[in-house]
Amino acid sequence: MSTMLIPPAQWAQNEFGFAQLGDQRRNKRLVNIAEHLAASPGGTLPQAFADWAELKAAYRFFGQQGVNFEGVLAPHVARTRQACRQPGEYLLIEDTTLLDYSRHEARAELGVIGNGGGRGFELHSALAARIEGWTLEQRPEGTVVGLFGQHCRTPRPAPAQETRGEQLSRPRKSQVWAAALKAAGRPPAGSRWIYVADRESDFTSRFRRASSTGWRRWSGPGKIIGWPMAWGT
Repeated sequence: MSTMLIPPAQWAQNEFGFAQLGDQRRNKRLVNIAEHLAASPGGTLPQAFADWAELKAAYRFFGQQGVNFEGVLAPHVARTRQACRQPGEYLLIEDTTLLDYSRHEARAELGVIGNGGGRGFELHSALAARIEGWTLEQRPEGTVVGLFGQHCRTPRPAPAQETRGEQLSRPRKSQVWAAALKAAGRPPAGSRWIYVADRESDFTSRFRRASSTGWRRWSGPGKIIGWPMAWGT
C-alpha cells in the first residue's frame, strides 16, 4: 500500500471538520486534537501537547458527556464511504483487534477479552483501500482510503442462567462482521467493493446476508482470492 502525506492541519480538517458533537467548541477541539496527534502519530497525548493548557483541554474533551466513540469517528467514516463510491476497485478488509488493559487500575469496568481472563476492548475495523494496479505476481497495489467502519465492544460474560429468549436477544460478536457493508449499502455503477475477511467471519448468517444484498464469492485476478474470505459486488 502507498501513502500520500498532507499537512496535519489539512488532514484533521478534512477528516473531522464536519463532526457533530453538539457544540461548535467541541467540534473545533476535536480538529485540534486530531492535528496534534497526526503530527505525533506514535506519541501519547502528553507528547503531542507540549503546552499544559492544551493537554488539559484534550483530557477534558474526552471526558465530556457529549463526546463518544461513534460521534468522533462519524465524519471520517462518512468521508471514506463517499470516497469509495468513486469509480474504481476497493478492498474492504475487516478484522478484530484486542486492546488489552488487563494491568490497568480500572480494568474491572472493562470488557472480558481473550480466553476470559483478560480485560479490555474488542475493536472491530473495516479498512478501505483503493486498488491502483496489480504486480507481476498478481498482488494488489493500492492506497489506503480510511476506515469504512469500526465498532468497539466491551464484551460481558454470559449470565450463568438465562432463558432461550434472553440468549437469542443477547448481542453477539458475529453481528459486527459485515455490519459496515450493510450500513453503507451497495456501491454505484463503476465502483467495485471487494470484501476481505479471515476465518473468524466464516459463519452462515454472514454469507446469507452478503448474498441477499447482491454480494458474491469473488473470483477476480490476483492471489487475494487465496485469502479465507473474499466477496465482491
